[in-house]
Amino acid sequence: MNSARTIAVLTTGRQDYGILRSTLLLLQEHPTLRLVLWAGGMHLQERFGHFVDHVRRDGFEIAQELPFVGEPPHPGRDAAGALDQVTGALERHRCDALLLVGDRAETLAAAVAATIATVPIIHLSGGEESEGAIDNAMRHAITKLSHLHLVSHEVHARRVRQMGEDPSTVVVVGAPGLDNLYRTDLPTRCVLEKELGCSLTPPLVLVTLHPTTLGGDPRSEVEAVAGAMETVPATYIVTQANADAGGVVIQDYWREWARGRHNVVLVDGLGVARYWGLLRLASAVLGNSSSGLAEAPAAGVPVVNVGDRQQGRLRGTGVSDVPAEPGAIAAALGQAIRLVREGKTAGTHAPFPSGPAAPRIVAAIASWDPPRPPRKRFHEVQ
Repeated sequence: MNSARTIAVLTTGRQDYGILRSTLLLLQEHPTLRLVLWAGGMHLQERFGHFVDHVRRDGFEIAQELPFVGEPPHPGRDAAGALDQVTGALERHRCDALLLVGDRAETLAAAVAATIATVPIIHLSGGEESEGAIDNAMRHAITKLSHLHLVSHEVHARRVRQMGEDPSTVVVVGAPGLDNLYRTDLPTRCVLEKELGCSLTPPLVLVTLHPTTLGGDPRSEVEAVAGAMETVPATYIVTQANADAGGVVIQDYWREWARGRHNVVLVDGLGVARYWGLLRLASAVLGNSSSGLAEAPAAGVPVVNVGDRQQGRLRGTGVSDVPAEPGAIAAALGQAIRLVREGKTAGTHAPFPSGPAAPRIVAAIASWDPPRPPRKRFHEVQ
């Protein structure tokens, strides 16, 4: 058994906290691993629902807040702030490794800070693809800076090994964001209606649209989605975009468009429990979030995936890919709602290993000896 080791974990917003939550719960109770949790970026912004409150309500002690996202957000300056503030956190909290998830610019900045500080990096969700977003390049860059790769599928493991990473450091653990399927504390319809201040009259559609940061026009994309929503009767719960370039354009459009529409609820952030509670009630998920390709299929909900932001990403069944055109979106959304009404979505599922991923993640971390110094060599694929 390894001696006790300190694992720092950075969460930058709702998009990675939902993935990390189940792992954080196990880390905090582990006998030989000590959790140091840093919450930064979008977590601390009112624009994104001040999501740090959800983290604390889940019972986590936050060792340090890192307010690197400005107002309004600016990806370049925010990433620079993340580099500076994570460097300071690494100096203050002596840790044996830093756990990062995903592909955002501030996450890449944190990986650079750890590399300079010679702190080994554990990376979740490497090897995945989202060709329409700059996140794709940043995800692969984080992989090359990392030392333990905890991936969601063997397809992703092969890609990481192809990038020259040591095969012994690549472990298929499943998709930890799907661990929320096993929760028993999700809010009921009555609780959700009270918290959201609306009647969740079927059909219920969850909407999340982020800017396509490689080639898409955020204004035209959000106009196309809104145009389709105007022609398909439903109750719409719309979650605001993240702090990507073009995200403010989408946020401002939704605020104006949703005003006075009684069947539309606009929220800065739902929180993990409310999102999964709503998934249990939903007839469809609409937009271009990665949750539409993993979480929604796992919950048996059909998805209308707009544009090419998520092109190349492994997805579950029941996903309809459509261009950012109102007519195409409306047709696919109407079809998804009809399938649910007729009870024809039983085959919708996600392609990842079954069972919770968090126990596999924590077991891999506990059995791993972080390299000191964190040297790496390129491993040729035979």
